[in-house]
Amino acid sequence: MRVSFNWLRELCPFDADAGGVAARLTAAGLEVEGQASYGAFSGVVVAEVRGRRPHPRADKLTLVDVFDGAGVTQVVCGAPNVPEPGPTAKVAWARPGARLPDGRVLEAREVRGIASPGMLCAEDELGLGASHAGILLLDGDARPGDDVAALLGLPDTHLELNVTPNRPDCMGHLGVAREVAALLSRPGAPLAVVLPEHRLAPFAGDDAGPASLVTIEDPAGCARYIGRVLTGVQVRPSALAVRLRLQALGVRAINNIVDATNLVLLESGQPLHAFDLDRLAGQRVVVRKARPGEALRTLDGQERRLDPGDVAICDAERPVAVAGVMGGADSEVGPGTSAILLESAWFDPPSVRRTARRLGLRTEASQRFERGVDPNAGVAYASARCARLIAEWAHAPGAPPIAGAGAVDAYPRPITPRRVALRPARTRQVLGLEVPDGEQLALLERLGITAASPVQVGAERVELVVPTARPDLTREIDLVEEVGRMVGLAQVPATLPPLRRSARPAGDTGGEAARDALVALGFTEAIGFSFGPPDDNLALPALDARAAPLTLQNPLGADRSSLRLSLLPGLLGACRRNLARGVGEQRLFEVGTVFLPREGRAEGGPVGAIPWPTHGRDEVLPEERQRVAGLLLGRRDGWLKDAGAYDFFDGKGAVDALLEALRIAGARHQRLPAGGAPWLHPGRSSLISVGSTAAAVVGELHPDVRKRLQGETRVDLGGVVLVEVDLGRLGGAAPPRAVEMPRYPAATRDVSFYVGREVPAADLASVMAAASPLLESVRPLEDYREPGRVPEDKKGMLFALSYRAPDRTLTDDEIGQAHGEVLRALAGRFPIEPR
Repeated sequence: MRVSFNWLRELCPFDADAGGVAARLTAAGLEVEGQASYGAFSGVVVAEVRGRRPHPRADKLTLVDVFDGAGVTQVVCGAPNVPEPGPTAKVAWARPGARLPDGRVLEAREVRGIASPGMLCAEDELGLGASHAGILLLDGDARPGDDVAALLGLPDTHLELNVTPNRPDCMGHLGVAREVAALLSRPGAPLAVVLPEHRLAPFAGDDAGPASLVTIEDPAGCARYIGRVLTGVQVRPSALAVRLRLQALGVRAINNIVDATNLVLLESGQPLHAFDLDRLAGQRVVVRKARPGEALRTLDGQERRLDPGDVAICDAERPVAVAGVMGGADSEVGPGTSAILLESAWFDPPSVRRTARRLGLRTEASQRFERGVDPNAGVAYASARCARLIAEWAHAPGAPPIAGAGAVDAYPRPITPRRVALRPARTRQVLGLEVPDGEQLALLERLGITAASPVQVGAERVELVVPTARPDLTREIDLVEEVGRMVGLAQVPATLPPLRRSARPAGDTGGEAARDALVALGFTEAIGFSFGPPDDNLALPALDARAAPLTLQNPLGADRSSLRLSLLPGLLGACRRNLARGVGEQRLFEVGTVFLPREGRAEGGPVGAIPWPTHGRDEVLPEERQRVAGLLLGRRDGWLKDAGAYDFFDGKGAVDALLEALRIAGARHQRLPAGGAPWLHPGRSSLISVGSTAAAVVGELHPDVRKRLQGETRVDLGGVVLVEVDLGRLGGAAPPRAVEMPRYPAATRDVSFYVGREVPAADLASVMAAASPLLESVRPLEDYREPGRVPEDKKGMLFALSYRAPDRTLTDDEIGQAHGEVLRALAGRFPIEPR
């Protein structure tokens, strides 16, 4: 939000400069993201046009005689909008020596042979906007010779505030001024916010109007609605200073009525709306839920369909505005308007948020109503303040004063201030600062937070009343934070908190250990959405091939409409995006939850099935399983030469390392059954089981699936290796076991033989490991299958065997005997042939 520093000082006189105020606001949590000067010029004065005539040597130039209160000077001007000479024709003349915002210092110069002392300035030349269509025309009552900067309240500094969603009170200059006053106050020298004078004269609009003027049929959507009727208004452009202030803060000036509502919005943070009273059927408003099929044309010219859940502002016949979002074009204030109904209201924030999001409208009003405006002082003040401005600005010269037909304040469900208890000792404990009880209460009082009753000295607990302008303060800890902000968070000492080992998260079956293991292997963690398009789930279904995924009732979009059955679609999506951006080497993993539809229904389903709470359907809640998935693409790191592309064995090695890190014993790689994982290459994949439970799959992406996922894109997914492990199916990790370091050396022997291709290497290794108590480890070194060099249907296997005794160094005879036992056990189980 853009804030005028000059406006802040009008509301709260203080001596600090813009930089100091910006630093204090940022330190207190109201971040100032930047600041910029506005209207930084000097030497520009008000000049009255006394005459104009064409330039004798240029068709598009004009010679203008201007009077600055001391004399008449001829200036050459190229703008097409030089006004007719007269006492109200006032322009901005930058005389020689004037300094413009861009740093230029003007001098007298010749233009097509005629001297021009200075120039008549356009809006952009004075840094007041972007328009260069013509010179800036000043108000007719400006006095010749007056300084234009002083006349317009310039120069100014604009602060860009990042107002967080929990601070709706700072969505207007009054709220920011209150924050500044609280931060800059000193003991014995408090600062106060000075409300703008809004009671210009006794005003009939303060009297009670007809009760039928406002009817609230939806008090949940609209808790309060103040309606004021003003008659005898004249719609015309606002004064230049008003138009420039609005424009500088990002609001387009329209006319004096609309500009008054927008100025009060920027000042107080309370949105208002003005209806043309004569265009309201029945000259009344009704606040109600929209009815099926209702629509209206909003101020942006678009036809908007309303839903029954929307809160609508209606006249006696039809909707005339979308509550809290935008008004309707059929009741818009225009040049022919002579009577208006001024609205100031409080609308339910969630309702406004839903409607604005559905309609795709984000307006200045909706931004404030979504966060929550002050239903009490804020709504009432804004209504009275705006009515006085309209009475001043829209009064026609010589016409009777603007009259009011009274105000109706409909407040069927008053919103009362919240009461929150504070323990001063708790404040000191949390902040680590010795802030006395009285100082805490004084700091909170600066923010409008007062004690509900007289406070006893030394009271352990104080009940405080929180103004309705601060809906974010609901708990004791919120008040503690407010005290900390006022004291200064920089005053909180830096202390090392006590270190405690955190408990393992509920439901975590090894996710953190899996992360550590995969990061150690060089993988990068990816975090994906828990929902995605149904097509992804069909292309890469769950490990146990469950039914169709569960769909969301209110998805963000079609590509986020179903709960995921697998982590692999998300990783492949990230892989595709990386490849499209030229990232070819990828090692990604994700630890997350998948959502598997339970078998059976609420009746007759599995024991303990919980009914799915959706419109009485007999579905059941999904089964949530924690999984870890990995993706490899690219080439291995090589020291002296290219080590080749990743393949199935790299994925298998990653799974083995992961299982080792999780201390999972008894895991076995075996061939995938037919149709077990159709998205993986059938000859380059495997199933990992723990006991009799299938717990993981690893393999290269199936060529057919790769083509389907690539679609018409140019991204090539060739060579992708995928891993997915169901952590919940791995069973309990083996307990850690400390072993003594070996004292005696090991002896190694190699064994090489031919065996049938269908025999798994894991089976060979397990037989050898059980053959001798001296055999310490069995490590496969080679699986050789080159045609012509290996007998048909055979493979050549090479294993390295390590022998060791815990209490002595083995002799050659002992090693030979143990090795013979291993070979005899192997030959007795499998038909092997020595190589």
